[in-house]
Amino acid sequence: MTSTLHAPRSRTPVEVDSFRPSAARMYDYYLGGRNHLAADREAADALLDAVPDIAVAAQQNRAFLRRVVEYAVGQGVTQFLDLGSGYTSPGGVPEVACASGAASRVVAVDIDPGVTAQVGSTARATGVSGRVGAIHADLCDAAGVLEHPVTRRLLDFDRPVAILCLAVLHFVPGDLERVLGPLRRAAAPGSLLAFSHAAAGETPSTTERITRLVYDCTLTPLVLRSAETLTDAVGGLDLVEPGIVPVNRWHPAGTDAAAPASGLLGGVARL
Repeated sequence: MTSTLHAPRSRTPVEVDSFRPSAARMYDYYLGGRNHLAADREAADALLDAVPDIAVAAQQNRAFLRRVVEYAVGQGVTQFLDLGSGYTSPGGVPEVACASGAASRVVAVDIDPGVTAQVGSTARATGVSGRVGAIHADLCDAAGVLEHPVTRRLLDFDRPVAILCLAVLHFVPGDLERVLGPLRRAAAPGSLLAFSHAAAGETPSTTERITRLVYDCTLTPLVLRSAETLTDAVGGLDLVEPGIVPVNRWHPAGTDAAAPASGLLGGVARL
């Protein structure tokens, strides 16, 4: 079954704070989507004025997402736990995974209630609600995510699952082990852990300071980490070649490899 998971914009859920920018809605704006409000556009435009490449990084991350999902399916992994999923839009996990075959299952997790409302309504509208589910949760509550009825209905952790942490771990404060550890322990051998993360320079730059200031206005402040810190976070796992690299250099397609290196680092590890 192949389905395009596109849907018209729905009304903003009551519990969404329309006066405070949301990282998920700002990301949707960078991608040219329609799921954003005035506060998101103002914050995103302020950041784009100072860091024009952030929209390019978002596009590169979306292309990385597609390659990761296609790689997972090629390895026989057709279950996806998409943490910090963001809004459903062309080229997102549900669309790419569902296009791969009837066996694919996706659970989208996001702290933004607008995201999970939209993912759920889009799945119902496109007839894939038996394969795609959404959870409104904080990914730091790994136990709650793993034990959620939607997760238990759609994913079988006795079989390999692809755990996707794409452009989301840089919104998690503190040690990443508290998030990744429970997920790693729950996943069956042969599972995959994919991640992308905003990279920290050796010394904080003006660009980094401005980016942090903008995201401090959201519910999810930004935490930049170095390649070494990310390597330590997946210590003991087998990194798929070429390891942790700018996302447009991971299994590049077309002109990806020739493009300037992205400010997002990414990689895939086998569990």
